Amino acid sequence: MNAGFRNLLGRRDTTRFKAYVLAIAVQMLILPVLQFFGLIQLSAPAFYPLGATLGGFLFGLAMNWGGGCAAGVWYKLGAGNIGALIAILGLSLGYVATEAGALQPLRLFIQSVGASEAMTLSSLFHLPLWVAGVPLALLLMFFLLKDSRTVTESGWSWTRTGVVVGGIGIIAWLASSLAGRNFGMAVMPGNKDIFELLSFGKWQALSWDFFFVLGIPLGGFLSVLRAGKFTWSTLSGPALWKLAGGGFVLGASASLAGGCTVGHGLTGIPLLSLGSIAFTIFAILGAWAGVILQKKK
Repeated sequence: MNAGFRNLLGRRDTTRFKAYVLAIAVQMLILPVLQFFGLIQLSAPAFYPLGATLGGFLFGLAMNWGGGCAAGVWYKLGAGNIGALIAILGLSLGYVATEAGALQPLRLFIQSVGASEAMTLSSLFHLPLWVAGVPLALLLMFFLLKDSRTVTESGWSWTRTGVVVGGIGIIAWLASSLAGRNFGMAVMPGNKDIFELLSFGKWQALSWDFFFVLGIPLGGFLSVLRAGKFTWSTLSGPALWKLAGGGFVLGASASLAGGCTVGHGLTGIPLLSLGSIAFTIFAILGAWAGVILQKKK
């Protein structure tokens, strides 16, 4: 999501962002149907107003330093980017420190300000999700698909990318429901599980989230291998500190907000979660602030 958010301001390029919005609309259209037939049980993220806004802005800003969002750095690792490993280590430390370590009191305070469990636009107006979500999804698709000619850098059209990512989001809901986990795609819980298994040998960490996150670098590796673009990258000293610091802020801010651009942006928004909408808006603003700061250097 980093490039998609940044490109809106830096290059005035909406291609990746349109794919992102289409992925949301696809899920918004299908998930209420699956819930109606009892195939999934939808659960929206909790709403932490201060956590979502502050965490979202810091997350968007830190994507510029860490080299991507939480999912993005895992993908880059699979593609051979050694720096992504440094960002992942920082991400893990930042998340764990804020969830249960030295920064936990700060998180608890920030999340206590105006907190509300799973508030959505549909619940705010006392409407079923499908009544609010399906018309909005159709409206988004109508305006998006009026012009579908632009292609992504990989050669895929943004429409194909959006539909595929949206489809993956739907499959994630179905698969996780079978595992007794009533949520869709999320990166931070699996990131934490991998860290705990490798650091403390907690075999209980072998969860659905664990394997979902492991699939991201595997998919990244297969993708670049198929395209014949796999190469190992190199790093300089200053870049290491930037990636580590950026990763740490990514993890800490995701903890403050109760999710990242996947858990909130791709999973929470299709449920019309207020916390997810607020987080994503401020993540975009943070990414834009990073672009502006970069131009001033």
